Amino acid sequence: MPSFTVDRMQSHEQPAVIAALARAFYDDPLFGFFVPNLVRQTKMAMSFMGAGVKDAAPFGETYLAHADGKVACAAVWLPPGTYPRGVRRDVQQYLRSAPTFVYCGRRVGRAFALLSAVDKAHHDEPEHWYLAILGTDPQFQRSGAGSAALAPVLERCDTEGMPAYLETQKEENLGYYARHRFDVVQKIEVKGCPPLWTLRRDPR
Repeated sequence: MPSFTVDRMQSHEQPAVIAALARAFYDDPLFGFFVPNLVRQTKMAMSFMGAGVKDAAPFGETYLAHADGKVACAAVWLPPGTYPRGVRRDVQQYLRSAPTFVYCGRRVGRAFALLSAVDKAHHDEPEHWYLAILGTDPQFQRSGAGSAALAPVLERCDTEGMPAYLETQKEENLGYYARHRFDVVQKIEVKGCPPLWTLRRDPR
């Protein structure tokens, strides 16, 4: 098993982080549903991950697990008080995400409907740390990289008495997050779309 060092993301690491996250989601059921073509799906994933990483970058709370000089895993967090984003960040996010929706083609309407339902559920949550993205490069999956990248903020959540919140589109991820003390809040089902789950972790 590799050993990991965990540090905050540095600005020069953004391209490597975006690429690692895109690889991590190569078999994602939601991406596969909206963009079945694998080449277009890869381009869409790069756009989606880039938008998320760049939105979170100014807050300095993206943690990377490194191994063998590579980005093994990235945990992209938004700290309390930074979600909802506000008008300016929302506009920036939509502009960055525009290619993502282009790749969805005729399913773009369903994509917007699902995002709207996810946002509504998120807005109903009390103040929290938001895990916007967690992804492990396939060559490091099931090696502890995800747990290593999650640890700094989860420890802060316990120290500060703050909940953590996330969404996942993979049912098999529920057991993984349960081991980190995340509980399912709700299952979001929008007609014509795969389901998503929202999860919350109360502080220890």
